[in-house]
Amino acid sequence: MRYGELTWLDIQDLDKDRVVVVCPIASLEQHGHHLPLLTDTFLVTGVAERVHEKLADRILLTPTLWLGASDHHLDFPGTISVPNTVYVEMIKSVAASMVQAGFSRILLLNGHGGNIAPGETAITELANEVDECDEVYVTLASYWTVAQAAMKPQDHGMQTPALTHACEYETSMMLHLHSRLVKMERARGQAEPVVPAPPTVRVAGRFHRMSPTGALGRPELATAEKGESLLSAIAGEVAALIENMLTWPERKILGP
Repeated sequence: MRYGELTWLDIQDLDKDRVVVVCPIASLEQHGHHLPLLTDTFLVTGVAERVHEKLADRILLTPTLWLGASDHHLDFPGTISVPNTVYVEMIKSVAASMVQAGFSRILLLNGHGGNIAPGETAITELANEVDECDEVYVTLASYWTVAQAAMKPQDHGMQTPALTHACEYETSMMLHLHSRLVKMERARGQAEPVVPAPPTVRVAGRFHRMSPTGALGRPELATAEKGESLLSAIAGEVAALIENMLTWPERKILGP
């Protein structure tokens, strides 16, 4: 079911115990010389649409929230962003509206790395501040984290180890979903990390210090076939998460 196609009476009468509200969240930001600004939005929407095909009667799919926390990409022309502090309030308002409508299982399906920190802050603050939100499941998950086990490079013909930004993975999925928007002749990434820090250390900095093109990895290795394989695996894992969410018990207070 699609959230925006229902009336308020439909929402009021819906059996809310048998559905998960899925809200894809993404960004409009630079993706190198070869991918469009809406890449994150296209990709998480593509995943969500495949999940909807599998579970149409068990999810309520909202339109994708395209505006994200992308200030670290603003040095590249074209990026549209809100600061983390504003994004926190956006997500709190979106989720709180769903809770007010009576939904008890909400999945914010993330498609942009910059949304993770403010998104987690948002749902944490919401549970701390609003009793009704503390009583239900307001969750945030990035599709590549949910599907990590199913995205092993050897299973999809990938030559690079993991999804990064405008990389072999994202470019492959875009070639499958929207090939006309991909300019493969311009595909150039940053194969080696420019900061010699171990992966366990978080180094702050804007994206113009990570890549001259705005892309990472080896996007020139991408193919549509790899993208189709990835999308199928990712959608399967996200669908499994949603089916699992439908079995989660009613939340109870266990402490004082």
